Amino acid sequence: MSAIIAIIASSGIIGINHVSYTLTELTIHSVLAIGITTGGFFLDLFLLRGTPTNKISKVIHVAAFSSSLWLVTILLGLLANSIFGKNSDIVTYCLGGMFIASGLRYGIFVSVFGSRMLRSILIAFVVPVVFFTNILLYSYSFILQEHLSALIIGSTIFTIGVVWSILADRAGYPNLKSTFSVLQAFLSAWTENKQEKMEEIFESRSSVYEIRTRMMKFEREGDKQVFVVLPDIHPGPFNPIGGSNLPQLLFNFFENNAIVLHSISDHSKNLPTTAEVNKYLDSLKNSVLKNSGNECTLPLITKSNDFTITCIGFKTSVLMIISKDSGMEDLPYSIIERIEEWAKDLGFSDIMIADAHNALGNKISYAEETALTDLALDSLNKLQGKQYYAYEIGYSNSLTLGFRIIELGGAGIGVLNLRINNENHLIGWSDSNNLVNGLRIRVLRELNNAGINMLEICSSDTHSSSGKRTRQGYYALGNVTNDKDIIKAFSEISSKAMSKTASSSFSYLDSYSQIKLMGRDQFDNYAAALNKSMNITKVSLTITVIFYITMLVVS
Repeated sequence: MSAIIAIIASSGIIGINHVSYTLTELTIHSVLAIGITTGGFFLDLFLLRGTPTNKISKVIHVAAFSSSLWLVTILLGLLANSIFGKNSDIVTYCLGGMFIASGLRYGIFVSVFGSRMLRSILIAFVVPVVFFTNILLYSYSFILQEHLSALIIGSTIFTIGVVWSILADRAGYPNLKSTFSVLQAFLSAWTENKQEKMEEIFESRSSVYEIRTRMMKFEREGDKQVFVVLPDIHPGPFNPIGGSNLPQLLFNFFENNAIVLHSISDHSKNLPTTAEVNKYLDSLKNSVLKNSGNECTLPLITKSNDFTITCIGFKTSVLMIISKDSGMEDLPYSIIERIEEWAKDLGFSDIMIADAHNALGNKISYAEETALTDLALDSLNKLQGKQYYAYEIGYSNSLTLGFRIIELGGAGIGVLNLRINNENHLIGWSDSNNLVNGLRIRVLRELNNAGINMLEICSSDTHSSSGKRTRQGYYALGNVTNDKDIIKAFSEISSKAMSKTASSSFSYLDSYSQIKLMGRDQFDNYAAALNKSMNITKVSLTITVIFYITMLVVS
């Protein structure tokens, strides 16, 4: 499509300039224009060889944009002639359009392709100059001195582009040597699934931390073990970099019988490379047994106006799931210390605090954080005196039932059933990046109306589905698949989990890993560089537009 646009725009430029010529002359120039445009694709590809993101499709996109901008400049120039009663030579606007097209080409070559500045300047002019020569081939009256205003203003606009490239590339200095190098690495990862350069940048700025992974292992009579996993790591940063598909990898590590919950963590706890992911997975083999038994409490659900907390006690260990009906961003790590300290005072040595991550929203305020913490403490107080019962465990996953939902990562949908005191209590889980708002409530309502006691729906917050052209940049569960199909999937998987329920015992395990994480400073540096670069770009574009309009009016 871009190639067709480039050829049509080029033909339009020739048609406007040679409208008074004979059909033969017009045909000759049109054929030459198409030849120059098509040959220009491959000439640019050759001249840009060795640059990080050089590819024929990208070269053609650039040609389409620059040719279209050139054509628009000529048309606006003719419109300016009509509005202001001028009689400027069309060649004047062709000359100005050449500089505009070359400036656009330069900006893309230096920022996206990664060509050096001087090289980009030279390459930016090659095809436009050859094309402009085709326009002038029979225009014997062309005298450069008569078009000085277009020449000066066009050169000024191009110079603004060069200054912009220098300032924007250094926007992150000294924390980032080159903003454009990060952009190029990102585009390679996003458009071509080549993560090496992006991971190299991320790893160079990452630091080693000690990370804890909490696990509940349920051993069933005559069936596979089932794991509830809570890694103190955040999935991300984006597909296919680092630990973006960490939930699926953990799911596979535990033989496809696990739900991987979202911990109280944010993007500062991303694994930067696949090598660190593998190192982390290998470290899980050295987990330590902290608690075991075969009894648990009935689920305790505590609600406020905003939050729902679900707790289940396993002797001295607690599974706590936090949900916000209206949705929220990643919970702040600051809530953990107070809750864990209170839990220990009540005799609970270990607590798994999971962020259900099941609706889209903003970060909670300090007042909400305080209210949530108080609600969690109240839940632990009530849990302390609860009776313990022997229980049974059931588990099922969508991968064995043939459901195909586009928003899901590779671990699908899972349901864990705890049959306590002859009552089923289920926890639903999806390997997705959140849920669309309202879906959790609809799923819980429909399942409970059908007699399925679903306690909560959680997501893994996988980033394996990132890089989509949506407002969030990813597909949340329910963005593509309709509610009825999702509810049907949870219903059938729940029924399967209940039918496979058997007596069980639990083991609470801890694992500590020494691995590199991206850290908060790295994201702050990228954000600062991006904001500064965008401000520079806005100012440069504003100045460019002013000169562009001036060229159309005075030339």
